Order: sequence, then structure tokens, then C-alpha cells
Amino acid sequence: MGAAGTSGGRRRGSTLTREQIIEAAVEISTAEGPAKVSFRSLGARLGVVATALYRHFRDKDELMLALADQIFVEMTDRFTPSGDWAADLHRIAQLGREVGRRHAVTLAWLGYRNTGGPGDQGIALAILRLLLDAGLTQEQALFHYELFTDTMMGLHTVDAMRESLDEDTRRKDDAALAALYANVARAEPRASRMPALAIDSDPDALFAAQVDLHIQAIRATAAGAPTGAHRP
Repeated sequence: MGAAGTSGGRRRGSTLTREQIIEAAVEISTAEGPAKVSFRSLGARLGVVATALYRHFRDKDELMLALADQIFVEMTDRFTPSGDWAADLHRIAQLGREVGRRHAVTLAWLGYRNTGGPGDQGIALAILRLLLDAGLTQEQALFHYELFTDTMMGLHTVDAMRESLDEDTRRKDDAALAALYANVARAEPRASRMPALAIDSDPDALFAAQVDLHIQAIRATAAGAPTGAHRP
């Protein structure tokens, strides 16, 4: 006999949920890359005919946006406000980095999209609340929200793209960067120590410094410094 809810080993499409499809899509995308996610591959993984998925998603783009939003849901599920807005901004940024590395290929492919889903909305609400807690006006909070999220998504996407490289490509990339610093040092005597310094640079410290710089900008705005939000 087949498994419950199946016929000839196939699951009935009516028993399939949107959440099960998204979970399977995340698994395929993480293991094999977003290009391998298709209604056919999902149907095979879930034991249903591919057409059953159209009851939940009208096309692959809608499915992939739901997949990307699930990455943001993972972040919101792990975030609990502490009451310290600056520490919490650091926490959100770090969660984005950790989750992004786990889903590197997917984020590199979809990180620029606005999903409009619950995960995307949850992160937006969390960050905007922190900015308002910092004492910003609504206009200032929106400005810094856009600045912070654009900066973080840029950093996460570049980080994710590097994580998605195979070892041989990564070695070639590192060699090219080392050659760049060596050439700079030869052309500019004041940069003679930079090749050695670049080898010892700490990416975690650089990332934390990016967040610290933005927190300093938020504090300055709250204290009355201009932000550039009033553009002609």
C-alpha cells in the first residue's frame, strides 16, 4: 500500500501546503542553487505532479520571492529586542550575515528583491522601531532605514557571493587581490605596508565597523546633525 494521502506512491496535491513547498524550495536552492528550483523538481521531491504546485503559486517568480522571504522569516524568528537600539541593530546586521552565509547562493541571486512577505515586513518593522527608539523623527527614521538596509544588503550579498564561489575560484580571487595591493605598494611608497596589512585584515571587525559607523550617523542625526534627507 502507498503512504497515507498518496496514490501509487504519489501524494495528493490537496494535502500539500504552501509551507511545505517553500521548505522544499529552500532545501533545493541551498543545496543546488536557485536555478535548480522548478515546479518539476519540487514535484519530484514532494511526491506530487508539478501542476499541483500551481494551486499555491502562479509562477516561479512568486515561488522564488516566497523562498527569499523565508530567509527573512528565519532572521525575525531569531531576533528578540533587548531594549538597547544600538545593540539590537548590531544583532539584526549579524543575523543577516549568518543567515546569508547559510543561504549564500540564494541570497546572491535574490538578495536585491523586495518580497513583500511577512519576513520582509517583520525586518522592516523591527528596524524602523529601533530607529524611532533612537529618537529619530519619522522622516529621519525612513532615511536611515533605507540607508542601513541598502548598506547591509550590499554587504550581505557580496559576502554571500564570495561564499558561493568554489575553492579554486576563491583562491584565484585572493591572488588577484594580493596582486592589486602589491602593485599599489610599488606605485605609492606611503602604501608600502598595505599588502601585509591586507592579509591580516579581520572581515568580522570590518563588518562590525560598518554597523558602528551607521550607528554614529544615527546618533548624530538624533542630536540635530543634517542627514541629507531634505533633498532638493
